[in-house]
Amino acid sequence: MFSILSILLTSFFNVVPTSDTTQYQLFIGSYTSQGNPGIEVYQINGTQPASLMYSLKNTNASFYAFNTDQSFLYAASEDMDSKALVNAYQKNKQGKFELVNAASSLGSAPCYVAFRNKSKTVYSANYVGGSMSVFKTAQGKLLPASQLIQYKGASIHPERQQGAHAHMIAIAPDESYLLVTDLGSDKIYQHTILEDGLVNENYIPIAITPGNGPRHIIFNPKGNRAYLINELSGMVDVFEVQNKKFTKIQTIASDTTTLSKTKGSADIHLAPDGKWLISSNRITSNDLAIFKVDAKGLLTPAGHQTVATKPRNFTFDPSGNFIYVASQDDNKVQIFSFNNSTGKMTNTNNDIKVMSPVCLKFIPRYPR
Repeated sequence: MFSILSILLTSFFNVVPTSDTTQYQLFIGSYTSQGNPGIEVYQINGTQPASLMYSLKNTNASFYAFNTDQSFLYAASEDMDSKALVNAYQKNKQGKFELVNAASSLGSAPCYVAFRNKSKTVYSANYVGGSMSVFKTAQGKLLPASQLIQYKGASIHPERQQGAHAHMIAIAPDESYLLVTDLGSDKIYQHTILEDGLVNENYIPIAITPGNGPRHIIFNPKGNRAYLINELSGMVDVFEVQNKKFTKIQTIASDTTTLSKTKGSADIHLAPDGKWLISSNRITSNDLAIFKVDAKGLLTPAGHQTVATKPRNFTFDPSGNFIYVASQDDNKVQIFSFNNSTGKMTNTNNDIKVMSPVCLKFIPRYPR
């Protein structure tokens, strides 16, 4: 009798729920000059090795965004002229994404894509074109671009700042306005978003220190702090945000090397709980800079973690327990465990082999 009861209890407790939210899909976007497909989708399940589920052919998938319920994926094809596209994919009944359509970005080298939930609008930052494109959607399908905002300007770097280079679009948490970082002119453009998702073309310019090269900017969840990584100077700027006005309250070094005046910093993210901020550094160094975030949103250095060559993009996993780092030149994604008490990163050595990875995004494998 006892043995039968034991068997029944063991069977009960070993049942795996069909909605196990510890499993995720990791979408890895890449440059495709080596014949790789562009977007590769991996299953991530705790500390087990990642397994490839399927791939999507997308030329130079340097960045992409999901809609709110993750039923649509919008991906850039970072190419020139008529080949510069934004592509729309829809999730099918089997849970895989399929290409729906594509639309011209109207500006060369789209390198960032953002999605606004309230209006179901897609935005692309076109780096070489120095512009922003705005797309309306119909049942998730991209319509031809409704707006092309062309920026003009230059700054002091003799090679990198001869013209406008729109690098990122950050939508404010309340979705009432967005920011476009212009590496070429050392400015951030603040656009009010209209009800239909189009933007007011009369933007407010936010001036950045000449030669800094603003690249990526993020908000904290409350929207009262913003953190900017400057590519050319390797500095992080911290802004207080009140009534949609930006006041710089701190500048701190991400890239601390002294080998070259021009740096190559790339990406910046807050931990899911907002207690840590991390930025990536390329070219002059290959590492992540780790900062502790205090109650006022200010940063204190907590060390650097050496990573593989050219960490263009990285991300926390949804749990905040791991950091995935895309090594563009070493053709792999590294996985580090993250100690939320100390900020220490530890290499798990469970690398994912991918050619030229440059963008990482998670979605739940079995969303609730």
